[in-house]
Amino acid sequence: MTATLTEIIACLDQLYPFSWAVPGDRVGLEVGHPDTPVDTVLVALEATPGVVAEAQQLGAQLLLTHHPLLYQPLKAVREDEPGGRLLALLIRARLALVACHTNLDVAPGGLNDYLAELLELHDTQVLAETAREPCYKLTVFVPTGYEDRVRTALAAEGLGVIGRYSHCSFAARGQGTYVPLEGARPFRGETAQISRAEESRLEMVTPESLVPAALARLQESHPYEEVAYDLYPLKNPGVPRGLGRIGNYSQPRPFSQVISQVKATFGVSAVRVWGSPPPEVRRAAVCGGSGGDLLREARAQGAQVYLTGEVRHHQLPPGDLEDFAVLEVGHFASEVIFMGPWALKLQGHFQEAGLPLRVASASAPTAPSSFW
Repeated sequence: MTATLTEIIACLDQLYPFSWAVPGDRVGLEVGHPDTPVDTVLVALEATPGVVAEAQQLGAQLLLTHHPLLYQPLKAVREDEPGGRLLALLIRARLALVACHTNLDVAPGGLNDYLAELLELHDTQVLAETAREPCYKLTVFVPTGYEDRVRTALAAEGLGVIGRYSHCSFAARGQGTYVPLEGARPFRGETAQISRAEESRLEMVTPESLVPAALARLQESHPYEEVAYDLYPLKNPGVPRGLGRIGNYSQPRPFSQVISQVKATFGVSAVRVWGSPPPEVRRAAVCGGSGGDLLREARAQGAQVYLTGEVRHHQLPPGDLEDFAVLEVGHFASEVIFMGPWALKLQGHFQEAGLPLRVASASAPTAPSSFW
């Protein structure tokens, strides 16, 4: 069985909405036809001749990357130049390419959330807000005794989160009425007769992006054949989304321990350190890729250490950075670490969406630079 490229892109757009990408970024379908049938997906940080060859050996029809191939648009597709040659390889291999770039960076469960987990940070928050996601209130009418079942199912989809509290809901008792018509299969009651049911009005808050999954889970968990629910847009401040994450260690740890952990976690032999490291670190920030523009924000929010992929000299504020250090592990190392876990996440998401896909991650990605 296969899925179409259009179906896969729609699933990705629910998980990591392409509209969340920062202005000017290039995300979505870059190479291929939307009607292409796909049964195998290869996940990679970026498209390279080696990755394309691996996709061909695997029999993949889709290459899903973090870095866009056409971030800098080509003026010509010339096979005597690297960009044109790579694009020609993809087309000849009939290999589609889709990119999830900054939309993957900002999304819950995306790249930066994963990096914060690797660093063992707690109470994490968005470092640099790019937008606020609108919120809705989902109100559903549930027969008494089934409130916990529905509440738990919706909470599992991420509903009912207010600040640092999850499973937030409100329920009020009342009586509902209905008449089952011919062909109906009522949970309680008889066809063509009015029925009265003791019900609870259950309310939970949901970010806009979770609404489709929430409604699907509601249909699965609710005992009624026809679920009565209301969805209200709220004017409350929405859920912040953005680049980078900032959080705290459960216990302050020596800077030397932080460095050792970073080297082991990201598989690097050396870490470039800017600034003046504090003896102990209790609060840290992280941003995968090119995060030099956010180091002032990290410092302003109380981070003592800021880890990112790469920093330019002139992104550092003038003067001494007392008790504040920027750790530079390399753009490649800061992002490639997520590709394997991302492929596993996607395998599960696609299965839940009913898309029969095999998902693999590129086995031997090579950093574009090295130290001599």
